[in-house]
Amino acid sequence: MRHNLLSSLLAAVCLLAGTVRSTAAAPEGLALPTTGNRNRSDLRSEFMSYTIRATAAAADRNADWNYLPVEQFRETADSTGTHYSFSFVPPEFWADRIIILHTEGSRNSHFVTVNGTEIGSARDSGVPSEFEIQSCVRPGAANSVVITVPNDTDEPESALADSRPALTGCFLYAQPRLRIRDYTVGTILNEDGSGTIYAEVAVENATASADTFTLCLDVFTPKGKVEDFLTWPVTLNGHSLDTLHVEMPVCGAAQNLWSASSPRLYTGNLFVRHGDRILEYIPFRTGFGQTSFGNGQIFRNGQPIRLRIARYDASTPKALQADIRRLKKEGYDTLWPHRPQPYWFYDLCDELGMYVIDQAAIGTAYRADDRRTGGTPSNDPAWLKEYMNRTQAMYYRSRNHVCIVGRSLGEASGNGYNLYKTYLWLREADPDLPVIYAGAEGEWNSDLCITPETDAQNQ
Repeated sequence: MRHNLLSSLLAAVCLLAGTVRSTAAAPEGLALPTTGNRNRSDLRSEFMSYTIRATAAAADRNADWNYLPVEQFRETADSTGTHYSFSFVPPEFWADRIIILHTEGSRNSHFVTVNGTEIGSARDSGVPSEFEIQSCVRPGAANSVVITVPNDTDEPESALADSRPALTGCFLYAQPRLRIRDYTVGTILNEDGSGTIYAEVAVENATASADTFTLCLDVFTPKGKVEDFLTWPVTLNGHSLDTLHVEMPVCGAAQNLWSASSPRLYTGNLFVRHGDRILEYIPFRTGFGQTSFGNGQIFRNGQPIRLRIARYDASTPKALQADIRRLKKEGYDTLWPHRPQPYWFYDLCDELGMYVIDQAAIGTAYRADDRRTGGTPSNDPAWLKEYMNRTQAMYYRSRNHVCIVGRSLGEASGNGYNLYKTYLWLREADPDLPVIYAGAEGEWNSDLCITPETDAQNQ
């Protein structure tokens, strides 16, 4: 009985993004496993570092020599789990760069080793995890990488378990040691019809000595014309990080608003220049589409919008494009997935015009009505870190996409302390967007009373 209860607890919190292992000896002594992620670079916007302007502008990873996809694994299994291994030889120009292993979609927590050295681990497989592995990589030689996916519990999988194939988003890339560490991009529409594109850019000097470089920003209108080009000098001590707030005025922004019916996108690049050399390009897209909420309604650019919602989880980019076009013809303008989606899901919703209510990979029916501590995991502080990590990962994954009009705390999973805390964190991180929780049942941690099955909002 003790084993069955523990297995139920484990399955309860992991219905959407794979099983999470616990080292607990008994439920009353529940201890979440530590991750040991000294090399993790999670909880940042998802982006790709390009070496060529043309491939950055086209967002064509496969054409850029900085991208090294992992397409084949050697798969073995034992009593501890399934081991996916591959080897790679780093390109010559990766010497003295920060080498990053990107993993996603393992359908379980997973652990990473490089050349026999443990690098770190990830628990939420529905969002990207990135590992800085350069300290273990041998230049000019074959390097062995093993991604270990622990065995599931003996509980049956949830009907909502991730159906995507394992490790679909595994690749390597590199960044220079003078680099863009992270960024947030957004827009402001002014009363006179002009606008501002702004970015908060975390820049890093990962070398041992102080250095000076230039942060550059260029922006193109929805018709592909150059809007402007600006530069900012940066001086950083060795092994240091700073955040710059940069802005670019935009004329006529009111004539190029983004909405689901008219998805007009501005494109641009953040890039780092050291002397006469461009070290990396980070492309982005954004739109003038301010979202707010109040009195039970969502407003877009000051006007109330009536959402037609479809529940949807992406399978392939080609299928998503066809489904968006079909759903728009049927009158839908909003997708509400069960879990965080691949990066191309948000890209295509930006491009083709679909609002998105993004959702954290949280979903459990286990003792959902038991609000005692130790009852529903949603009201058990021992699981707060897991709930918070999944909520934050969802937020950082998609925060730069103009299609996002709301965020969901997860599937209906009871209610309590953990979901109160994740609600408060999201409201502070982005006060403009509503936080929605279908399981709130009238409590304060949901800004709108809509559910995934709501066909029309604001009735």
